[in-house]
Amino acid sequence: MPHLSVFSDILSFYKEEMAGDTANYLTLMAASRGITKLDALHEIIDKAMQVHHNILECLKPYKEAYEAYVSYFHGYIQFHLVAPRYKLGEIMSEIVVQ
Repeated sequence: MPHLSVFSDILSFYKEEMAGDTANYLTLMAASRGITKLDALHEIIDKAMQVHHNILECLKPYKEAYEAYVSYFHGYIQFHLVAPRYKLGEIMSEIVVQ
């Protein structure tokens, strides 16, 4: 069962790839299944979004918990986008320009 840690795998992939790190979930998954890293990334993104939507559905009846999770999730993503460690500013600026 996938869980929230898959978001860390997604958000860390760029910095790990730029550093030549091959000991990460995404690279190992691609190698073990004989698929490209890009295909593995797309699969992991799909799983992550499924996890996110499942959590939202489970929390729907609990307004405070739902809002707390949404706030946490937005903050989690924002942190990774702006933290220099993840280098996502390098690719986000390219996406915004295009």
